[in-house]
Amino acid sequence: MMGESSQPVDAELTQSSMMDDESVCVDKERRACYCVFMRWTLCVVSLSLGLVVGWAGCATKAREEERIWEQVKIGDLAPREGFPAAQFSATVTLDIHVMEMPADRVDRLDDLWPILSANPVKLTSYNAFTGNSFRMRFGRMDVWPQVHATLADAEARQVATTSMVLPVNDTSDLPIAELHAARQISFVGNNLSKQVANVGPGVLALRLRAEPIPWARGVHKIIGYPTYTIPVTSAIAPLQAKARRGEFYFAPAAFAVQMAPGDLVVLGPDEYTGERRTLGGLFFNNPEGVLFFSSAKRTPPVIKPAVRVYVMICTAIND
Repeated sequence: MMGESSQPVDAELTQSSMMDDESVCVDKERRACYCVFMRWTLCVVSLSLGLVVGWAGCATKAREEERIWEQVKIGDLAPREGFPAAQFSATVTLDIHVMEMPADRVDRLDDLWPILSANPVKLTSYNAFTGNSFRMRFGRMDVWPQVHATLADAEARQVATTSMVLPVNDTSDLPIAELHAARQISFVGNNLSKQVANVGPGVLALRLRAEPIPWARGVHKIIGYPTYTIPVTSAIAPLQAKARRGEFYFAPAAFAVQMAPGDLVVLGPDEYTGERRTLGGLFFNNPEGVLFFSSAKRTPPVIKPAVRVYVMICTAIND
């Protein structure tokens, strides 16, 4: 009995022991899986943190490499209060017509001068100005048709037209004659004595300067004076200054006149002298001659010595 009863007990113990062993195995497997899961989770978290740190590092590096102008906004470029906005330079625009007429018709200029006025023109010396064979008159555009008709009747023809933009309080040169070698230029001084300027190769120009008139908007003073100069293309200031020191200004032939859009001045000679040794001769005489054709007489073209006349018209003022 005892033996028989012990077998089931042993069997139960054996079965119970087997079940305990199985539960232990299950617990071990669960622990192993939990460990694997935790390791995987830690890896994922570590990897995520590494990426975040890496991205932050890249972003910081890229920010350090950004250029300062890339951060400028359009609004930052606008003028700030208290700072003046950029202004454009004031200018005066002159249309200059260069005309030549036969020297034997120079007396027809006597019909031109009465059409215009001498009063607005200011000179350093009237006697010195006319002594250098210069004459200047002022007018408005309403007399331009008469001026043009008178010059046409004298068989004048237009040989050049240029538009000069004069910066206010600065100078611009209108080339008159090119001097290829050293020479003398004789002229009449302010004391009416004969004087001589010794110059080298260069250019005789009419230097023009525009100056504002504070109490008259839209009107500027135009100052002109013959100048011997040496053309300088260099932008180096010392070279420009050196060239300026070699210039010669013919003050006795200087003039000044107030001009507004629609005003004009005519600059011409008193007479034709047939030479190019004097200041007036270089400005107005062309003894070599040019080809003239008279449509009224219907004669063949003829080469004749010529007299030059300059018509300067103010077309615009930008204050």
